[in-house]
Amino acid sequence: MSVSAIIVAGGTGKRLGKEIPKAFVPIAAKEIFLYSAQVFDEMHIFSEIIIVVPQTAIEETIRKTSGFSTKTIVVEGGKERHNSVENGLKYASGKKALIHDAARPFIDKKLVAGLLERAEDERICGVISANKIVDTVRKYDGELCGQTVNRDELIAVGTPQIFEKEILLECFAKMADSEKIPTDEAMLVQSFGHKVVWVDGSKLNFKITTPQDLILADAIVKIRNGEC
Repeated sequence: MSVSAIIVAGGTGKRLGKEIPKAFVPIAAKEIFLYSAQVFDEMHIFSEIIIVVPQTAIEETIRKTSGFSTKTIVVEGGKERHNSVENGLKYASGKKALIHDAARPFIDKKLVAGLLERAEDERICGVISANKIVDTVRKYDGELCGQTVNRDELIAVGTPQIFEKEILLECFAKMADSEKIPTDEAMLVQSFGHKVVWVDGSKLNFKITTPQDLILADAIVKIRNGEC
């Protein structure tokens, strides 16, 4: 099974309080996007690694990945996340495309391997990683607490996600006629009737969004490096 890995690294760093794109904010002196990119490179199973970045970061990304053994392609991102994914797909040679948010640096090889194994089932179009909700979840109205939602029916969706490339491209083409913009690729392909399943993700594979997330990520790297 040929698979292309696409890393979406086009987000801004505004919520982190940074002036540079989020994926290029360092954790322990290494840019966020490099953590997942290096994992994919070390697995030696992808047709290529496609990294989608802002135009201003293309040269730096090429330089930072020049030592990879896996073919690496750096392309410019789009206005929205789905535009960036679609841009990356145009350079994918694999039958399937694995899509990952650069802002989730702690992806591990075991999770990737599990997704790929599940994706071999030809009866499904896509596989996503997700975690069951353990907190009590409630709706709200302003500062008022609302109805409690049954958490046994809920999962928190993340990346990586893997799909049949041609089907995903077809869905992006059809999306042009739809007013609903998907928050992820699973939502997109499901909206056109394709089957998507999920596998257990990893709690460590969280998305860096706030300054607090950055502090936690830095602590994790230090612990892994035996620095604390």
